[in-house]
Amino acid sequence: MRKQRGFTLIELLIVVAIIGIIAAIAIPNLLDAIERSRQKRSTSEVKSLANSMQSFSTDYGGYPNATHNGDPAVQWIFNDAAGSPAIVPDYIQAVPPMDGWKVPYTFNSGVASATINPQLGETVCTHFTLGCMGNDRASGGGTDPGVAGYAAINAAWNVAAPTNAGTLQTHCYQSDIVWGDSSFLQSPDGKQKNC
Repeated sequence: MRKQRGFTLIELLIVVAIIGIIAAIAIPNLLDAIERSRQKRSTSEVKSLANSMQSFSTDYGGYPNATHNGDPAVQWIFNDAAGSPAIVPDYIQAVPPMDGWKVPYTFNSGVASATINPQLGETVCTHFTLGCMGNDRASGGGTDPGVAGYAAINAAWNVAAPTNAGTLQTHCYQSDIVWGDSSFLQSPDGKQKNC
């Protein structure tokens, strides 16, 4: 009968060390890929929500007023004066309930005009911001120079005559993603990292 030989302690330690090295390399890359996919998903959904607002504005002559501020998944479920759905499902099939980090998106209307849209039965607004808070789940965050939080951008943008100085490109997963009227006011660009 042949004698069976097992692994020696040295061989087992070498295998464990190799597995540990591979895990040390793979886990940070996996976590970065997960954050990157959450950020891309959130950016895409913000753009989709904003496009639905642009279509809404074309038909109603402005954006929903402050009574519809907050979480779009809740606040955009309303009817126009004729009793028809005003936003969902005419302009967007369904509002995504949460961003990539499981936080509701935020919609804020700007200054209300004096115009009452007869189809809508309420005043419309001339500006809006829409965004998500990034992976820190709070307004602001990250260490990019000049990066403002959603609340600060919203306060500056929703005035009588906003000016768009261009999109601030961010490089941190914690930075907020913000859309105002017709373009991103703050969005991710290039290689991202945890700041």
